[in-house]
Amino acid sequence: MSDSLTSYSLEQLDPATQAVLAQAEIEARAFEHNYIGTEHLLLALLASQENFGTRVLQTLGVSYSRAQKALEHIDRQHAQKGEPPTEQPIGLTSRAVAAVTLARSETNGMRLPLITPELLLIGIIREGEGIGAGILRSLGADLEKVRAQIYAHLVRAGKASDVSPVKGNVITCRINDQDLAAIDALVEAGVRTTRSEAAAWLIHVGIDANKALFDTVYGTVAEIRRLRVIAQSLAQDVTSSSSEEKG
Repeated sequence: MSDSLTSYSLEQLDPATQAVLAQAEIEARAFEHNYIGTEHLLLALLASQENFGTRVLQTLGVSYSRAQKALEHIDRQHAQKGEPPTEQPIGLTSRAVAAVTLARSETNGMRLPLITPELLLIGIIREGEGIGAGILRSLGADLEKVRAQIYAHLVRAGKASDVSPVKGNVITCRINDQDLAAIDALVEAGVRTTRSEAAAWLIHVGIDANKALFDTVYGTVAEIRRLRVIAQSLAQDVTSSSSEEKG
């Protein structure tokens, strides 16, 4: 089953991302595919020069023409002759829906109002099992490097913080006397001005000192989230199929 573009929440996409989805349908029809997969989303992203994600991919040697040839090769390998063209709207595959859903979770995490093309690319990467991510790997792209560069760009551009400026998150926890003495020492020495700032600084230092560990933890959490989204999409497909059969 696939979700049609008309039924998907287009109001959650910014205009540039809506244009990408429209282009993805063109890419799919050019291959005589009556569905829009992550591979078509990737081609549509690469067809545009106006998003940072495309520029990152280009610096890694991933161009529209190379991705297109890679998809053509996949079609030949699977002896896909193409389906009769349909004039009906074609929809997103479950993996494409998962990619868009993961992109939406990125907007929530970065407090952005709409899904941008850059975050759609991250969604494709986080989904990880679709043809789109497979093409990127086959062309030698380091997917984690792409993600890191996009994150850094959004932060530098202020897009992740200017949209919804809020105060830092506040947590309450118990600490022992040794930890409190370290925090107070930082304040007294003028390294930080308040206990809260000193505690936050110590947390950041701890994270930086254990970067390898946290990279592993973040990767594990991302995989759990990806599998959860895919499972939810598949469950929705089963529910939709059952409803259609009863109807």
